[in-house]
Amino acid sequence: MGGLWHNQGHGTILVQLLVLCCAVGCRPSGPVDLPTSPLKCVQCQMTIVDQRFAAQVHTQKGRVLFFDSVECVRQYTVEHHDQIRRVYLRSFLNPPRWIDGTEAWVARWSGIRSPMGGNLAAFASEEEARAWLESMGAAAGDFAIQRWNELTSLN
Repeated sequence: MGGLWHNQGHGTILVQLLVLCCAVGCRPSGPVDLPTSPLKCVQCQMTIVDQRFAAQVHTQKGRVLFFDSVECVRQYTVEHHDQIRRVYLRSFLNPPRWIDGTEAWVARWSGIRSPMGGNLAAFASEEEARAWLESMGAAAGDFAIQRWNELTSLN
């Protein structure tokens, strides 16, 4: 047998094929860290500066897109809902933490100064959002809290 099989062992070729298949077909199984270099929001093209408001979308094709605010990722999600596999939002109170969109709660209050001015921030639970808002002096009628999935429903 000549050619490729002759120059390399069968095991080597099998390993190379497995590595190639994994490299082409692998998708992140969870949130991806924000790159350390300056990064622009896919929706508004502003540089992502305040990580408390960052978000990311994992597309059906395996791409990871980053956003500077809950408002931008919401708009993108509504416009491209059929292309999205998963959404992750930064925890407003614990910015290194990413919250899966299926579990996230979003608060809207004038005291939240988000990059796009929509006053939205993501929290791990309704209780966490409510406790933080009340600790900041927000009156019950001055804020709203809802699940991420409700915020992005097509209406």
